[in-house]
Amino acid sequence: MRRGLTATLLLFALGPAVAWAQPDVQQEMSRDVVLRALVDELERNMSGLTLEDLDVPYFIEYGLTDAAWAYVSAGLGAVTGRGESRNRSLRSDVRVGSYELDNSNFGGGVFGGYSSGMLGVAMPIEDDYEAIRQAVWWLSDRDYKGVVEQFAQKKAFMQTKLIEDKPDDFARATPTVFFEERIGMAHDLPRLEQLAVDLSEVFRAYPDVQSSGVNTSAYAGHDYLVNTEGTRMRVSGARFSVSINATVQADDGMKLSDAHTVHARTIEELPPREELMQRCQAMAERLIALKDAPILAAYAGPVLFDAQPAAALFARQFSGAFGGGQRPVGSRSGPDDFANKLNKRILPRFLNVVDDPAREVIADIPVMGHYQYDDQAVPAEAVTLVEGGRLKGLLMSRNPSKEFAQSNGHGRGSGGATRGSIGCLIVTAQEALDANSLKQELLDRCADEDLEFGIRIASFGSGGEGGYSGYYSSFGGFRGGDYGGGVAPLVMYKVYPDGREELVRGAEIARVDFKAFKRMIAAGDTPYVLNSVAGGGGYTVVAPAMLFEELDLARVDRDFDKPPILPTPLARP
Repeated sequence: MRRGLTATLLLFALGPAVAWAQPDVQQEMSRDVVLRALVDELERNMSGLTLEDLDVPYFIEYGLTDAAWAYVSAGLGAVTGRGESRNRSLRSDVRVGSYELDNSNFGGGVFGGYSSGMLGVAMPIEDDYEAIRQAVWWLSDRDYKGVVEQFAQKKAFMQTKLIEDKPDDFARATPTVFFEERIGMAHDLPRLEQLAVDLSEVFRAYPDVQSSGVNTSAYAGHDYLVNTEGTRMRVSGARFSVSINATVQADDGMKLSDAHTVHARTIEELPPREELMQRCQAMAERLIALKDAPILAAYAGPVLFDAQPAAALFARQFSGAFGGGQRPVGSRSGPDDFANKLNKRILPRFLNVVDDPAREVIADIPVMGHYQYDDQAVPAEAVTLVEGGRLKGLLMSRNPSKEFAQSNGHGRGSGGATRGSIGCLIVTAQEALDANSLKQELLDRCADEDLEFGIRIASFGSGGEGGYSGYYSSFGGFRGGDYGGGVAPLVMYKVYPDGREELVRGAEIARVDFKAFKRMIAAGDTPYVLNSVAGGGGYTVVAPAMLFEELDLARVDRDFDKPPILPTPLARP
């Protein structure tokens, strides 16, 4: 769950010891039609969803997202698109059986891929009590019929297999009652438009930039969660984003694209307009310099990643790997499953990794991965994942594993798709080095290997700076592991023994795997905060510069389109 604005009611753990703190749920329901409809239909379905001689639900949960979006896109000072949308979506988690054994965590059989809540339904955007209940009723009926059949298949499947030490299917959790004030859903579209127009107009002064664009967007919404355990929750949140992109084409046809995205919880938290304009200018000038830079043919040796690309690289490799939870019955775990690596060294001894969603600001940058409660209403916890290079923990939802029986507040996603996932992943180094020391260490390693130069990577360009949502196939979509060619850094430098640097282009990383991270030589002392958003949730990876012992880079070998026949109209006298 996103953390929103001011919470009007405090977390309440049901029980007489703290009864004085209980929020007035009935009063809140009288003010909020959506909440009342969800709760009323929840209570009716819990007692009424039955089929003769089949299991009845032991747990039902509804999550509803009420969202309003706005965006403006612009190019060269002209608006190219604008829009606003409003939607509500509902997902359910219907479970039959018991906490120990239910219909979930099943990967075999005809219905092995079905999960309650995977396919939500659209909801009325008006506060119509009966219409909302109708949608909840229909989804509950559909999902109940699916899960009872799935549960029967799961039990039959298990009778034919040798299954030892299976953990419970669902972890118990203390019910939560928590409400934040509802926020306005209207967006200041003219303000977003003016910012997009002003920033995009910067590129008019750079005719060598073949294409460019700016997108400004805003989101406001409420997330509701109610279940039969007694959880009643509504959180509110907003965010604003500015995305800038540009592309140049070298004379040999190679296209070089850069992207830069910033996120904030309020429009006032965005960098000032003048600073964003300077970033547009810097992007254009960087690309123009790259356009005329020589190509890096091949390299094998130490590689230094600045903090920005290091954070993107770490996100791509590790973000999904830290997610915990049991292997579904009928499936198999992969060889790189981190559940098999607990208490083993997976990173250099000087690296530590913590996921702490409580962090709101790091290095004066808003943390988009901040939240107070996860998407299963479990309070977020700071989790030590790696200590001294050794894997110490995993990020857990309410899906238990043999190693971890309870959630640690990292269940993210919705309904049946909820799984252990990152919030704010922070990488720190003991005996961290400053930028000059890292560069000297790179040169020392190159000297040991009789290399003429080393390589410093300053940016991945498109796909790196803009966050890692482009690598995300679904919540928890990062599964870690190796990835091979096709990862082409944008900004690279040859670093010579005298300290001189030469800008180069056109090479891609042949391979980066877990072993490459484990053999890392050193890390920096200044973190980069990489924010990303997916759907209504935010994610953050914070990491310093990283010096790798050895990576292979090779020239990008492919056929390129010919440059345009005529020069751009912007270049006309």
